[in-house]
Amino acid sequence: MKDTTGHKVVCPHDCPDTCVMTVSVEGDRAVALGGDPEHRFTRGFLCAKVNRYLERVYSPDRILHPLKRIGRKGEGRFERITWDEAIGTVAARFREVITAHGPQAILPYSYAGNMGLLSYASMDRRFFHALGASLLARTICASAGGAGLKATVGKSIGFDPEAIVHARLIVAWGANVVSSNVHLWPFIEEARRRGATLVTVDPYRSRTAEKSDRHLALLPGTDAALALGVMHVVFREGREDREYLDKHTVGWEALRKRAREWTPARTAETTGLTVEEVEWFARAYATTRPSAIRINYGLNRHAGGGMAVRTEAGWRCGRSPACPRSPVPGGMSGGACCSPPRGRSPPTTRLSSGPTSSHPAPGPST
Repeated sequence: MKDTTGHKVVCPHDCPDTCVMTVSVEGDRAVALGGDPEHRFTRGFLCAKVNRYLERVYSPDRILHPLKRIGRKGEGRFERITWDEAIGTVAARFREVITAHGPQAILPYSYAGNMGLLSYASMDRRFFHALGASLLARTICASAGGAGLKATVGKSIGFDPEAIVHARLIVAWGANVVSSNVHLWPFIEEARRRGATLVTVDPYRSRTAEKSDRHLALLPGTDAALALGVMHVVFREGREDREYLDKHTVGWEALRKRAREWTPARTAETTGLTVEEVEWFARAYATTRPSAIRINYGLNRHAGGGMAVRTEAGWRCGRSPACPRSPVPGGMSGGACCSPPRGRSPPTTRLSSGPTSSHPAPGPST
């Protein structure tokens, strides 16, 4: 009987949870997989996808050798070829394209199925750079939203996920936490046991929305309108943190002027929500501390998505947030946070109007 050894490894997938896995190995084969019960965030369980990881790794259907299509596309007819033939075929095609059109006619496209430094962003970058191929922002996930965040708060940073237990209002905006950030969910449940309210902003009634205290099912692509409507109510009722805005932001007066156009009635008409929902959401965020906002990719995956994220980032800076590492009263954000660690001055947040896309989705505009 082969000896069994135990190992701890980090899940390599492109996921915010970054779980620690326990792996049992017999000889050169992994035979069991689980979540590390000693890791505070993993808590002894894995997601549904990785739970069946060994089935995929050792599946008889897994492609282990180069295959060349021998029929028409879509027929599913392939034959096995050698590695030398496969590499030679690709290299010959590269040479043909470069000779006819130049190296920039080759567009590399890949992303982060696995996040290892060598497999994700090392050798392939070097190869295509040496080749002179076109450059491509590899992500299809969050480039627009990332640009919106950086234009507003300077960079993309988030709060300590374990600190969410201290929140009294939690907003999942375009985020299906139960399905795609499952290890955050126990911390949200703990916060709710302590009295927190969970609000999901999502056109789709996801599993997270089903479990929330309030589901704001706005129309797709109207996130910026909702953010502006929230700001309208906050400014109208004088609930903004004027001291913070004066000291640590640029252009909030112009943003307030823009938000005046977005009355709850107009916001409701645009988003498909009710006036009561818009008013309630604005007051809940303005008056409940600490709060936490978990935004995700759904918010930026439509035309005008970058401006939607920028607008959403702007309205949470209308009051002084908490340090992302400290459960003091304030606000936390999973896409960006307007405050630094203790001992540093808060960054200057740009809330002034900026350029918009040609898409009619509302947002701060010149």
